[in-house]
Amino acid sequence: MTRSEIFESFRSEEFFQVVGNRRSIRRYKEIDIPQEDIAKILEAARLAPSTNNTQPWKYIVVKEQATKDLLTLVAGNQRFIADANTIIVAIADKQASCCPGNPSQWHILDTMIATEHVVLAATALGYGSCWIAMLDSRNTENVKEVKNALRIPEAASIVALVLLGVPDESPSPISRKTLEEIAFHEAYGLALGG
Repeated sequence: MTRSEIFESFRSEEFFQVVGNRRSIRRYKEIDIPQEDIAKILEAARLAPSTNNTQPWKYIVVKEQATKDLLTLVAGNQRFIADANTIIVAIADKQASCCPGNPSQWHILDTMIATEHVVLAATALGYGSCWIAMLDSRNTENVKEVKNALRIPEAASIVALVLLGVPDESPSPISRKTLEEIAFHEAYGLALGG
């Protein structure tokens, strides 16, 4: 599947509609996501940019209920996590970092960028998603248990979980800062456009 095949009919206004429609969904219908849609979602991640083109991300698609239940252990025992049809586990491979031996976090940051592609692709296909980054690093035993169960290498980090499914709720948009509060012209604090 080529980049042009994926995006051939996608226009810019549709992109901004996808961005505007994205919501964090915590309730899902019991409808399965077809494998071909999961492949499209992961293809969007594959095409993401990364530092020095290291592409340090790996993704594990989880559908088994016992494994979804286990994943709630590293996410503060939020029960709605196990109710999603599919959980995409986003993993950053430190071995693939742009700067071996350097304590940089580019492998994690790059994986986050690619994972946002997952979220937007899911929205574009009509699925709900919820980015879970509240992984309980304080409870190393839970993290170790999950990493063992999913056979995640020691040098890799679980960056986030992305829940996917057919939404069973339609949350209203949440408040956002204005563009003037987050974007400046030429220097911090200078009004945009001026």
